[in-house]
Amino acid sequence: MNVKKTTCLVAVLLSFGVIGCAPDLVVKTVNVQWDATHKEATARIANTGNRDAGNFLVYFDAEESPVSQHDRPQVQHNVPGLAKGQSIVLNANFAPLASPGNHFLKNVYKINVIADPKNMVKESNENNNQKSAPVPQGIACMDFDPLPAVGTVYGQPAGNPPGAVVFTESGIRMSVRNFRWTNGGGTFNLARIEAPPRQLGSGNTIRTNNINLQFDFSALGFPVSQVDVQFLDMGGFENIAVNGQPSPVYAGELTRAPSSIAGVSVNVVTTSLPGGKSGTLTLNGPVTTLTIGGQEFWLDNICARQ
Repeated sequence: MNVKKTTCLVAVLLSFGVIGCAPDLVVKTVNVQWDATHKEATARIANTGNRDAGNFLVYFDAEESPVSQHDRPQVQHNVPGLAKGQSIVLNANFAPLASPGNHFLKNVYKINVIADPKNMVKESNENNNQKSAPVPQGIACMDFDPLPAVGTVYGQPAGNPPGAVVFTESGIRMSVRNFRWTNGGGTFNLARIEAPPRQLGSGNTIRTNNINLQFDFSALGFPVSQVDVQFLDMGGFENIAVNGQPSPVYAGELTRAPSSIAGVSVNVVTTSLPGGKSGTLTLNGPVTTLTIGGQEFWLDNICARQ
C-alpha cells in the first residue's frame, strides 16, 4: 500500500467514512466589473481536497433588491471535472440577460458564486462552496430603460421651459436647455425617447433636435471624477459645456471641442458609420454638470463614476 492510500485509509478509520479521501471545492475569489457596457463576474474555483472531483455545476447568482419577479439573472457553468490541487477560472456575462423583467439589471447589488449547488460531488467540506462580491459602488448611469416610453417628448412641444428638470434616473437629473448656433444665435426645440437609426447601447436612447440636455450629478452622494457618454451623430453640429463652462456653451463639431473645459479633460473617440459616426465622450476631472446636445444627435448610457 502506498503512502497516499495509507493516508486516506487513516482518514477513513478516524472519521468512520470517506470524508478524508474526498474532493473539496472552494470558491477562492470573486471579482465583479459592473458599468454601462460591462456587467460580468469572474470566479476562481479550486479543488483543495485529496481526490479529483467529477462533473459539477457552478452558479453565478445576481442578488437583487428588490428581487425581480421575472427573469432573475443567473449564469450557470457545467464543469466536467477538476483534479485535486487544481483550479479553474470562470466568467459570467450578465449583460445579455438584461430585460424589462429584471429592470435591466439595475437592482443588482451583489454577485454570489456557488460551486456544486446540486451536491453532485461528495466533498470533505460542504460549507465553503460559496463566495460573494458586491457590485462596485460609486457609479450611476442614465440609460432611459425601461422608462421613459419610446415617443416621450421633452422641450418646446411638451411645454417645458428652458431649465426645467424633466427626468431623473439613478440620482442624475436631466433638464432641457437652449441650443446655441455657431453664429451666436439659438433655439429651443425638442428631445425624444426613441430607437436610433444605428446601434447605440441597448434599449432606449434620447435624441436631441436643436436642444441641449443638462445632466446634473450633484445629488449622487459621491464626488464625480469621470463621466462617459455614448453618442450617435448623424449630422449637424453639437453643443457642450462642463460645469457651466464655457458660457453659454461650445458650439461646433464635438470632435473639435476643447481638450480641457473648466479643468476637466475632454476626450472624444468616434467610429465612422454610413451617414455619420458613433462615439464615446469621456470627461476626467471633477464634474458637477454636463450640458450637451445636437441636431441629429442621440445619447445613451450617461455614466458618472467616483
